[in-house]
Amino acid sequence: MNKRALLLGLATLCGCTMGPDYKRPDTVSDAQIKASLNIGDENVTIDRQWHKSFGDSKLNDLIDLALLDNPDVNAAIEKLKQARLALEIQGVQYYPTFDLSGGYTKLKPSKNVFGAARESYYQAGLDAGWELDLWGAGRRLTENMKASANAAAANIDDVRISLKAEVVNNYISLRQAQEQLRLLNRTLKLQNKIAVLSADKAKSGLISQTDAVRAQYAADSIKAQIPAVKTAIALYKNNLTLLTGKLPEQLNSLLDDTAQNIIWDKFVYKAEALHQIPSDALRTRPDVRIAEQNLIAQNALIGKAIADLFPSISLNGFFGFQADHFNRLAHKNSDMFSLTPGIKMPLFHWGALFKQVDLEKSATKQAAYAYQKAVLNAAAEVKNAMISVSEQIAQTRTNEQALNKMKNISALTIAQYDSGLIPLDTALGVFQDVLNAKTSLIQSKGAFYQAVVGFYKSIGY
Repeated sequence: MNKRALLLGLATLCGCTMGPDYKRPDTVSDAQIKASLNIGDENVTIDRQWHKSFGDSKLNDLIDLALLDNPDVNAAIEKLKQARLALEIQGVQYYPTFDLSGGYTKLKPSKNVFGAARESYYQAGLDAGWELDLWGAGRRLTENMKASANAAAANIDDVRISLKAEVVNNYISLRQAQEQLRLLNRTLKLQNKIAVLSADKAKSGLISQTDAVRAQYAADSIKAQIPAVKTAIALYKNNLTLLTGKLPEQLNSLLDDTAQNIIWDKFVYKAEALHQIPSDALRTRPDVRIAEQNLIAQNALIGKAIADLFPSISLNGFFGFQADHFNRLAHKNSDMFSLTPGIKMPLFHWGALFKQVDLEKSATKQAAYAYQKAVLNAAAEVKNAMISVSEQIAQTRTNEQALNKMKNISALTIAQYDSGLIPLDTALGVFQDVLNAKTSLIQSKGAFYQAVVGFYKSIGY
């Protein structure tokens, strides 16, 4: 009966866990987040393959390659594997352990020790050890490692989301630069035509030599912009090959200029969709999840520190055979065992154990502030992204209207200049305005795409 009571008592103690259980801080409530971002209460879902709505198959292929072969993604996957293995290792730290052992002992005592016996024997058998997790220190460490593994899993999502955003942004910048180069080449062709025409008119005395030089200068000014744009194109190509885990020029088939450019594709994004996001989008952002898992991991260490204030009990034993001659080791009379229960009681550590508890509590408060900051930062990024998308929609619409007007004026200007109805200054001014209008639209279209990318990244998609 006493043995049963002892076993029951040990089982009860082994189920005890010291320290506070984790509770999410309520410094920033979900209701406050919804009100701040004007998020609806309805449950909505967002396609994590949102980039496919751009309708560019080459961009889709680049993202697939990046997610498969990018070194940062693969390194994050290995980090998760390590965290999960560490969790499995920690999970059995307080299980009984067994080891096969064997050895030979020969002792020749000192002649100055009275009554000492000579010993010479062989020994083989099974060592067993078990430290009972009475106060939940092992369970708290397992909780700590599980949170670390969850943080590693969230880190993979964070790396993938950031990688996808980088691929899309560099791809948009590449197509933007390629379209800018095409525009400069077309404008240069027109300016060269005007320069030749002006030179002929100057020879005929219809215009001054100064006007002819100015026309040539306008052409040269356009030509001088081309090298910088070509350099930018090469830079974006190299960035994309790096992001996809490839060497330069290995993806030319996907990156070379094409007649169809995403910059001019019709892409409509409704501003009201900015507020139709899941209510828990901020909480599920990878960086916020990482911050919370770090908080959970740190909170568990409080329990571990408290458990270290209490006694620890261990059981050690040996079961096997012992004999003075090796060939008698397996004899039936050679069997033996030893059982060594032990208890260790912290007595005097100069206050270090209590200070360790205070240290872990302080570190947990610090982790809670880090989590609060992550939530606030996420809310700010989402709000900024919403504003950016809305402004880019309006700016792109304005630039489109301006370009349509300038196109009509440009066609009329060429005809009037060829007929000698307007001076060169007026013609060059109009052509420069057209170039500026087209450049502004190219830039605003690219910025619009990138603002949409920023929005999806801000909500963790």
